[in-house]
Amino acid sequence: MIKSMTGYGRGENIGKYHWIVEIRSVNHRFLDIFVRLPKPWLFLEEKIKNYIKGKIVRGRVDVFINLYNENVPVNIKIDKILVNNYYKKLIELKDEIGFEGPISLSLLSLMPNIFNVEEELPTEQELWGTLVPSIDDALENLFKMREKEGENLWKDLYKRLEIIKNRTKSIEELAKVAPAEYRKKLMFNLEQLCSDISLDQQRIEMEVALFAEKACITEEIVRLNSHLDQMKELVNSKEAVGRKMDFIAQEMFREVNTIAAKSLDCSISKEVIDIKSELEKIREQIQNIE
Repeated sequence: MIKSMTGYGRGENIGKYHWIVEIRSVNHRFLDIFVRLPKPWLFLEEKIKNYIKGKIVRGRVDVFINLYNENVPVNIKIDKILVNNYYKKLIELKDEIGFEGPISLSLLSLMPNIFNVEEELPTEQELWGTLVPSIDDALENLFKMREKEGENLWKDLYKRLEIIKNRTKSIEELAKVAPAEYRKKLMFNLEQLCSDISLDQQRIEMEVALFAEKACITEEIVRLNSHLDQMKELVNSKEAVGRKMDFIAQEMFREVNTIAAKSLDCSISKEVIDIKSELEKIREQIQNIE
């Protein structure tokens, strides 16, 4: 199944920890993963990257992770030494200004840095166990979109491969009659130039044979058809096929260029131009395939 590198997926896990995971992927030659998550949980970044590396082969992947209901237990500590110092200073101030009222606990509680709130952070194992289901859901939705995009890409690729196949068949038919056409033109030109001189038929036939040998594109046609078949077979592969397709497309370009170089037939040259045009479009589409 061909997969596009473009897609989006969202996953959510509501439990003790409310994780929301969003994953977006776009075209890239290699695999690049960027993770954005709340500062307290940055220690999970490499673990998340390694987990996703086992699921995706190519593309730039942006992972956005948020923890919305952070029901993290807290431990409140009171700095009793600091409270005592505040109390002593307030007593001194009270005596100094002659204040008659009491120094209340509520007044002391307003003093800065009296209370220290420490979050009792969960263990990495506990956090990871609640986060993975959200990542899996996001990946599943991402893959569905990438597969859907892949189907559309393949429809377009298949149509263009069929056009190339038909153009290749036309070239093959034109190549069969090329020596005979060359012989006609050669005879016509010689008769125009040498109307009063007898022509050496053996020499003419030799020239035609040499032309046929130089212009022979049978091997290139066979290889081009083979590449077309290989490209079509890749649609059923369970592996990432983008790089293989790109390599095959390069080889197809090579064969087509060789055909163009060998042939002197204008009709074949026209077919070659059409094939190159389709190959360019195919290579553009392949850049989107994982």
